Amino acid sequence: NVSQPLDVVQSADPRFTSQVELAVRFGKTLLVLDIDTVEPMLYPLVRGDIVSQGHRCVLHLGDKVLDYNSNFRLVLATRNPRLSLPPDASALCTLINFTVTRSGLEGQLLCTTIQHEQPELETKKVADAQTRGRL
Repeated sequence: NVSQPLDVVQSADPRFTSQVELAVRFGKTLLVLDIDTVEPMLYPLVRGDIVSQGHRCVLHLGDKVLDYNSNFRLVLATRNPRLSLPPDASALCTLINFTVTRSGLEGQLLCTTIQHEQPELETKKVADAQTRGRL
């Protein structure tokens, strides 16, 4: 989306703090890669600790007070399939596991093949699932 630019930053980048600050001010989507834990400096963002001061919204980030743009979005990504967040961080985040498994791909491929080759069988399968769902 051109109206909401995407900035990508590594969690270990020396410019990490300034990248976060700029994204908050200018309403960008910030994708933070290789997260092992939620940095404490990000807690005010994740919690949504936004304060109204007159006609503007501000956020206390570290020792700075930043103008908050409501278009700002924060996405944290990791390659660690067994990410373990401390309880205070996990309560603030929604975890989505995008791990792809062989059996999952086989199931999707089988379903697509059945839909293409024998659509009446797929229709019967859906009807059976709906019947079981009503029981």
